Amino acid sequence: MSLSDDILADNADVLDRMLRHRFVEDICADRLPARVFDRYLMFEGAFVETAITIFAFATARAPDLETQRHLIGVQDSLANFQIPYFEACFARRSTRIGGTAPPAAKALETQMLALAQTGSFATIITAMFAAEWMYATWCNRAATHPITDPDIREWVDLHAHPDFAAQARWLKDAIDTYADPGEREALSATYHAVIEEEIVFHDAPYGDPAETAG
Repeated sequence: MSLSDDILADNADVLDRMLRHRFVEDICADRLPARVFDRYLMFEGAFVETAITIFAFATARAPDLETQRHLIGVQDSLANFQIPYFEACFARRSTRIGGTAPPAAKALETQMLALAQTGSFATIITAMFAAEWMYATWCNRAATHPITDPDIREWVDLHAHPDFAAQARWLKDAIDTYADPGEREALSATYHAVIEEEIVFHDAPYGDPAETAG
């Protein structure tokens, strides 16, 4: 197997927990409360802004010009395609939540930014691979289910789109191309840490169980 496949095998259990998360299952069952999705939009929108910076660090550490060009394109897509999705949702839903995000929602952003600031190119790519491969996987499943909220439908379709799958595959291939097999243990630990934080992150939008029941 390739190094990226080894990392996935090392972390099959934690990835499975994320893929079976309540947030994922609620979307697949078309029962996600609107208030939960509104919170999620706020938390995820902030993370996507941070992802632009994370990919900028990866661009600075990229091993060649071709890779830098690709990563610049990723930043452009985040800034000019994903961010406008959030902006449009906030305007349509008129439910933007003020205040500071709870620590559970900020932890993923903080951890990923710290990895980008101090980690190697392989570390950054592995961290983003963990997030994007996870989204591509569960959104492809969710896309086969009926989803009545058009904003949730658009979010799922965005991550089930072939372009997003191609980006997740590019990150996987980049691990195999540029990381040393001797880094398996460290990179696998990075992957595991990110998915654990993703689980906590996806818990956060539910807030008080009494508030989001039903």
